[in-house]
Amino acid sequence: MISQNFKPLERSSTLFLKLILLVLSIGVLGFFGFLLYQITQSDSLGYYRPILIGVVISTIPLLYIFYQAFNLLNNIDNDLSLTDSSVNSLRIIKVCSFLISLMYLIGSPFIFNVAERDDAPGVVLINIILLVGSFSVGVFTYILQKLLINAIGYKSENELTI
Repeated sequence: MISQNFKPLERSSTLFLKLILLVLSIGVLGFFGFLLYQITQSDSLGYYRPILIGVVISTIPLLYIFYQAFNLLNNIDNDLSLTDSSVNSLRIIKVCSFLISLMYLIGSPFIFNVAERDDAPGVVLINIILLVGSFSVGVFTYILQKLLINAIGYKSENELTI
């Protein structure tokens, strides 16, 4: 009886997170479009054009992370959080975030070179923040994936004993 009273509260929190994911996705798509426009139309980008192309390419796995997070929230809404589908969503989020981190790591020497030529240390700082941020998300997702696998094991073991 008590759990039924809290169902709307649980759904409202996942609805709020879904709304945030939607707003972030729209923002990333807008940024993606702006960068594509700048890359194709502007002649004054100079050495920054390959960097912006790398940023545009890295938005693809980011949008896929948002999609998998949305699937994970749907699983939570449908009381399917302890399933293989949730583990698979976390695995995909982990791989995509490590992929983004790897992309920025590979591009780091070029970014350092451009920042040195243009005397722009902020570009290096942004690169480091994006690299460390995506790597941190990957590590955190890896930990959550292992915890979820253990919880699924305990749940199935508990169902077998009862």
